[in-house]
Amino acid sequence: MLTTINNNSRVFQVITSTGKQYFCNLEQLNEVIKESGTHEGYFKINHFWNNKAEKVSKKYLKELFAANQLKQDFIY
Repeated sequence: MLTTINNNSRVFQVITSTGKQYFCNLEQLNEVIKESGTHEGYFKINHFWNNKAEKVSKKYLKELFAANQLKQDFIY
């Protein structure tokens, strides 16, 4: 999978249960989850804030999608 990162937007890191890592922006998060073949409970999503990776909560992720008028197509 090839993603293009927009450095002016928040960057997310998806870590699967097998240790694979994917980086993307919010707009590509649905596609990354789908193509990585992960299932609910078997992956973590981090976002970078002040150059530190912080785990994204379910509530915060839902709020991010709603604020950007995007639909969350996966269960976290």
